[in-house]
Amino acid sequence: MNTSFVGLLKGLLIALLLGLGLGAHAQSLEVTTATELRATPALDGKVVVRLAKGNKLEQTDAQEGWVKVKFGRAEGWVRLTHVKTLEAAAPAAAPPASSGTNLASIFSAPSNRPTATTGTRGLTKEQIANAQPNPAEMAQLEKYAINMGQAEQFARSGKVVAQKIDAYTGAEK
Repeated sequence: MNTSFVGLLKGLLIALLLGLGLGAHAQSLEVTTATELRATPALDGKVVVRLAKGNKLEQTDAQEGWVKVKFGRAEGWVRLTHVKTLEAAAPAAAPPASSGTNLASIFSAPSNRPTATTGTRGLTKEQIANAQPNPAEMAQLEKYAINMGQAEQFARSGKVVAQKIDAYTGAEK
């Protein structure tokens, strides 16, 4: 079985598990990419106000890649990828990486390299600290794993062709 494919599936499962059923608590955010505050959580939602990089927001809810925020008297939705939390400035004390008690240690070896993460906004510190692996769910997920040859054959049968896609810059056109 292709280990990179299994790793991808595990990562998707983690993102799904972290994102399901968890309400967002109010937290302070900062706009990282100039964007629009929209009336609905959709790219075609009515623009309420344009937000500049550095604007401060107060999160009130979250939904599938969008966060509901207050900006002054205005309220609406912004894309999750266009904001960052301000409360993460002081990291909590963490157990040693080799202890196996943090979620990342389940699927990766200890590392001092920077790590990018997604899907954790809206979780409380307690929820993250108390996160537990679910071996039964992982075993169920691994039943769906395929190897690289199977994936390539599936792509050929569907007449899928490779396309070059420019890197996402976060800028709206």
